[in-house]
Amino acid sequence: MTRRKIIGASLFFTLFGAMATLPPLILLFRFDGFVAGVPVATLFLFGLWVFLVIGAAWFGYALPRDEPHQLPGEERR
Repeated sequence: MTRRKIIGASLFFTLFGAMATLPPLILLFRFDGFVAGVPVATLFLFGLWVFLVIGAAWFGYALPRDEPHQLPGEERR
């Protein structure tokens, strides 16, 4: 993937994370279901959080570092 595509994907990933935590989507998981004594909405939010943290770490690893720009005639230290 090119740098531009990775940056675009990271923007989409950020917007997806923000939209997934909005109340209308969370309310889809609001029912009296429990998994191992934990409400389903709590599991959804925790799972989303883990997914976003892992995704952010991957984007941090995948994006190449910016090299500082040099002016003509300047030496590199």
